[in-house]
Amino acid sequence: MRRIALFVAIGILTVFAAPSGLPPAAAQNAVPKLSLEVVGTTGADGPVFVPIVITIPQVPIILNITFINNDTQPLNFHTFTIDNEDRSSRGLVDSGFIRPGNRSFLEFTVNSMTNVTNGAVSFTPEASARGIRFYCIPHRIDVGGQAAGMIGEIVLAGAPTGGDEGPADKGVLIRAYWIGMIGIAAMIGWIGVSYFVIKSSTPKFRDHRDHMRKGLP
Repeated sequence: MRRIALFVAIGILTVFAAPSGLPPAAAQNAVPKLSLEVVGTTGADGPVFVPIVITIPQVPIILNITFINNDTQPLNFHTFTIDNEDRSSRGLVDSGFIRPGNRSFLEFTVNSMTNVTNGAVSFTPEASARGIRFYCIPHRIDVGGQAAGMIGEIVLAGAPTGGDEGPADKGVLIRAYWIGMIGIAAMIGWIGVSYFVIKSSTPKFRDHRDHMRKGLP
């Protein structure tokens, strides 16, 4: 038992020591990931994204977006698309045309509000009033010909979000969640190992009754 406890203790110490062995730059440059769902649908005023505003807590950050076409009209295809700043290169981030009931998965990095990386391509995204504009290719222009159709924004936390956009979706910051879970699991494991190490290191008093009989605390 004593030998097993020592092996387990060494293993846990190795796990704790591993992060400290990484170069400082690697630990500091870890980019968090934000996962969320964006729905394309048709509301009372026409095609719309839900949410219209995606609020990110910081930059840089990796956005992992599940884009869902929730439309009930069978011919209402939707896209989640980001162009470069002058729209000379379209669909640098693009879901493709998604049929109703289907979904697409996108992952790209917002390095700053003026720089996005998708795969091996970095570009300056089309700007909205407060951040980065995304839109649906078939429904960017509404029926009346005005550029106020199916358009959304990625904004940095702290930017004003008034108007009719509805609540912003902040998603789930995965890195903070898993750090907390790993910390709790490690603490429970460490308490268990410490108990067995202490118990196995006092073989003369393994029996609790004998320990109390000798008047020891």
